Amino acid sequence: MNAVKKSAAAVLCLIMILSFASFLSFAQDDEYIPKEALSVNAGIEALCGQFESFTGPEKDGYAIDCKYYSPVGENDSNKYPIVIFFHGINHGESVGSQLNDSDFPYWSSSEFQARFSESGGVFILMPRAPEDKKLYWGETFISPVKAMIHSFIEEHSENVDTTSISITGSSAGGGMCWLMLDAFPGMFSCAFPLASTITPSKADIEKAKDTAIWIFASKKGRIVNYNFSTLKIWNNVTATNSRPGLCRLTSFENVHNPDGTPTSTNHHLASVITYDMHMKDESDYIEAETINGNGDKVSLTSPEGIISWISSVHSDYNGNEDRADPEYNLTFFTKINNFFKYRIFYLVQLIQDLLGL
Repeated sequence: MNAVKKSAAAVLCLIMILSFASFLSFAQDDEYIPKEALSVNAGIEALCGQFESFTGPEKDGYAIDCKYYSPVGENDSNKYPIVIFFHGINHGESVGSQLNDSDFPYWSSSEFQARFSESGGVFILMPRAPEDKKLYWGETFISPVKAMIHSFIEEHSENVDTTSISITGSSAGGGMCWLMLDAFPGMFSCAFPLASTITPSKADIEKAKDTAIWIFASKKGRIVNYNFSTLKIWNNVTATNSRPGLCRLTSFENVHNPDGTPTSTNHHLASVITYDMHMKDESDYIEAETINGNGDKVSLTSPEGIISWISSVHSDYNGNEDRADPEYNLTFFTKINNFFKYRIFYLVQLIQDLLGL
């Protein structure tokens, strides 16, 4: 009888051990493991290697491909913001060129991901205009880009914070920011266009009155006139925006890279956001002055920069609403205008780059 009791006790003990082991295994399977992003010291090539590929659904005859970085770790239920970067002309000539020709992937480093203090990271989307087909950012791609963004949100719905979707871009990419804000007001929490080649009307700017806007421009840029374009946009932003204190204008005398060397032209502003609007040594950006929509000077002492600004603003967008401007309609004549406008702009930019202007 004692032998039977001992055997039963042994079996019971074995069952308990196996059950506990299964519990530990289950707990370990569901354990949150954060994403291990590379350090900024790994270099731009290694950081670009962290990006993956995504293509949106076809809309109006085009499917937009993009490169993206995901901050999502294993068993991760956290919500992360999205930052979308639109490249400038001549940086979308092949799949992946918008990534490999840019320094924006520095934002995928562990140091800059950590600056998104609320979430601990951010999705980075870098869509590409099909420049291999001699097509450039413009009205034609508003709906295809929107379809791509919406598809991305659906695929990553468990981890996307739809109240924090920001857009940026340089040159023609800056212009694409304004086109997206015009067509889909309320979808984006903030926008920070750089040297935008588009000068939106006051009515178009007013559609985005609840979106925080930060404009970057050079006083000496030859492609975008500071007085007739930049200041016109800024005056209309301050006159119509519901949150002028959150809107900003950064004006540069001469534009420099974060290491202090001058950029090839004063139009090339994409580099100034590489290190979160600071120099490489984290000092204040040289030859730059920032004011807000109330006319107050803004000090950008590290770590206060673009990322802290992005983190301070949110929208009420839920990812499901269309949020399209009911007056938005891409006509045949708009498509024709876009076709010629960007070819002329590309030719002007090419000539100025060749002449070193």
